[in-house]
Amino acid sequence: MEHPILFLTLILEKLGLPSGFHYYEHADKYGVLAVLLAPHMVHSYFVILLILLLAIFGTRKSEFIPSGVQNLLEIAIDSIYNFCKQNLPHDKVDELMPTVFPLITAYAFYILFCNLLGLIPGFMSPTANINVTLGLTLITIVYYHYLGLKYKGLAYFKDFLGPIPWLIPLMLPAEIFSHVGRILSLSFRLFGNLLSKEILLGILTMLGGKFFAPLPVMILGVAVGFIQTFIFVLLSLVYFAGAVEEHH
Repeated sequence: MEHPILFLTLILEKLGLPSGFHYYEHADKYGVLAVLLAPHMVHSYFVILLILLLAIFGTRKSEFIPSGVQNLLEIAIDSIYNFCKQNLPHDKVDELMPTVFPLITAYAFYILFCNLLGLIPGFMSPTANINVTLGLTLITIVYYHYLGLKYKGLAYFKDFLGPIPWLIPLMLPAEIFSHVGRILSLSFRLFGNLLSKEILLGILTMLGGKFFAPLPVMILGVAVGFIQTFIFVLLSLVYFAGAVEEHH
């Protein structure tokens, strides 16, 4: 459930721009601009801006012995780097890291910031919208198929057929269903957990007040934000690794 009052949306409305929950009603007048300024899109832009500002302030005065924001950034990025290396095939890790590591780092920061943004009154989590989580999922799906074709060529499609020819009628539908299921699993898991948090926060705020009643859910929301970020990153890495590994 999106917050009834969103600061960024109100600012855009005051500027005469088509923003708000019913952005699709402005499509005839404003066209694609109405969709680009939908609440989940506006908050997504805001998250990207926050990440860019964090990167600028964290690297503005690089020190040999880091401190402050630079120290936090180096710890986070180093942890992600090591996590990627540990979960990619060892024989291909040097080839995969230059492309997989930046993508996973972008996932980690973007998803985490989106998840936590909804805990601030007057803002919403972009990841509580299925369009955002589905878009992230499609990037993962398209990229791991690209990796499979890049490293295996057309032989990549043999992974869908199974090891024994007479099992192809059984294995092919099962593999196709499995890969389609990954789209639903990645996108709906993240979306569902964040949306349920938003709904629960809204209900507790209406029933118990604006202060102490929502506090336990907000604390839980912080944990959910980190956990769901970790799950999405981990599953993406697993799919990337599975696409390039040789199956025996």
